[in-house]
Amino acid sequence: MIRGNKGEWSEIYTLFKLLGDKELFLGDKDIEKLEGLVYPIIKVLRTENNRDFEYSIQDEIIVVAGNEQVLKFPIKEFKIKALFLLNAIKVNKERTFSVPEIEQFMHSINCFSLKAGSSGKTDITIVVHDQRTNQQPRLGFSIKSQLGSASTLLNAGKTTNFIFKIEGYLDNEEISSINSLV
Repeated sequence: MIRGNKGEWSEIYTLFKLLGDKELFLGDKDIEKLEGLVYPIIKVLRTENNRDFEYSIQDEIIVVAGNEQVLKFPIKEFKIKALFLLNAIKVNKERTFSVPEIEQFMHSINCFSLKAGSSGKTDITIVVHDQRTNQQPRLGFSIKSQLGSASTLLNAGKTTNFIFKIEGYLDNEEISSINSLV
């Protein structure tokens, strides 16, 4: 059984939503959709269990692994699952929870974990068609969900380390006193 928090489930929701919508809308600095600015999605890329999968959007969602088509699903199925998962995320009050109905669908599309394997800083990689340049750029995105607690831009932990340099405001004794607090 897969358990995750609202932010982790939001990664799967994003995958389903993008595949169901088939479009990536551009937004402004206030996260408001810019009308008329949209990229058609060609495919979404995901690494799962050390295998690369492409979710190619055509008349159906075609799952490709190693240049070989392995599965086909109706686009409508992703729209339905996205809506179901969004509602499950919104109503759940537990810190971590499972969504068995979605987990079953995830497994059917070769998706076995909430977080895609990534060596970079992106949570999802999307190939779009830029109609202005006639190019197909590969775009990486970090998913920050607002469905639960406010998301953080930095995951603070034991490996997070900041060094500050303050000049002209404190004398050496005050600086030593502050540094001894750690």
